Amino acid sequence: MSDGTVDTELAFDVMDQAKTKDWAFLARLRRECPVSRPSEGMVFTAKYDDTNKGFRDAKTFSSVGDMRAPGVTVPEEESFLGELDAPLHPRIRRLLLRGFTPAAANASEEWTRQNVRRRLQAIVKAGGGDLMEEIAIPLPGSIAAHELGIPDELHDQVMTWCNELLHSTWPTHGKTERGEGIEGAFPELAAAIDEQIALRRTPDHGPQDLLSLMVQTVDPDGWRLSEQHARTLSINILAGSLSSSYMIGNLLYRYLDESTRFASLIREDPTLIPAAVEESLRHEAPVMFLFRVARADTSIGGCPVHAGEHVMLGIGAANRDEAVYADPEEFRLDRQGEPEHLAFGAGPHLCLGNHLTRMVGKVVLEEVLATFAPGSLKFAPGYKWDCVDHLMEYGPETLDVVVTS
Repeated sequence: MSDGTVDTELAFDVMDQAKTKDWAFLARLRRECPVSRPSEGMVFTAKYDDTNKGFRDAKTFSSVGDMRAPGVTVPEEESFLGELDAPLHPRIRRLLLRGFTPAAANASEEWTRQNVRRRLQAIVKAGGGDLMEEIAIPLPGSIAAHELGIPDELHDQVMTWCNELLHSTWPTHGKTERGEGIEGAFPELAAAIDEQIALRRTPDHGPQDLLSLMVQTVDPDGWRLSEQHARTLSINILAGSLSSSYMIGNLLYRYLDESTRFASLIREDPTLIPAAVEESLRHEAPVMFLFRVARADTSIGGCPVHAGEHVMLGIGAANRDEAVYADPEEFRLDRQGEPEHLAFGAGPHLCLGNHLTRMVGKVVLEEVLATFAPGSLKFAPGYKWDCVDHLMEYGPETLDVVVTS
């Protein structure tokens, strides 16, 4: 356990994905230094209890600035929900929770199922393709757009702009070479969302959906979300679908990997599919870690943490904690009585979209089973698994397949 100085032997660059996504290295951290200092001003949690505590203690470990470069601040109206603290965060979260319910996810299932079927039939017709490009990447964003109330015909274009935003300098610096803020850096995306907001300015006009909820809700004390922040949060909801994309990719890769017998198991007993989704989220967390900032001098897992220092909450490492899960390195469909995984975080910032994510994972597996006869969907010749080149995300970069008769 660290005493507050950099752990020389276990030091690593937090930007080095070869370390942060190395399961053997993460297991070593759990054994030898559960709370470590990989670099100056940075603390990393590798065990479940410490990581869970970091998520739940939002008063001590702040989310503000968790996605921004050091020294970069943006206006509240340009801030994603995950980088806000109380009192604004719980106020917005209470509003959005009215739209992110189990019932809302269930209501979207049939629309999602038709969307998945259409995409799978395109794969069948083409005789194969890249399941990441054709299904896993666009599908969750399309579902998020559907929840917001964005017309179906705009989904692909809006998500193209969102992907450009995510891979630009905007997340870290709040601007790009085109301009500052979302409107300056991505005027086409801003205009498309603003047009949808304008349709919902009064309850008597426009559909009742998640975007309507954001635009039209007025609290008893007169507070309401500004239209600029409604735009930012809409993009937040769309961009947040990326994590679901890699969950889908991980599930589909496991389905295709004949050595796991996964496809046979869920085909023999489809009631195992919800458990398969949960185990994928635990065993191959699509988000490997999230950052927090200490508000004051404190400690976590016995390691001193100084005010202003960053804490990397190791979701992927914590989800394989030997003290919490039996055979944690094994993918098992018979887990019972174990704590819920941390793939969605925990506490005040628990992922709002967790019900939708679970639903889409279930639907994708069900529809793949219904569409493809056993053994008819295979890896393309020469296919090799490469992890996505993204700091926090874990899943296949591509998933090339062929359809055989």
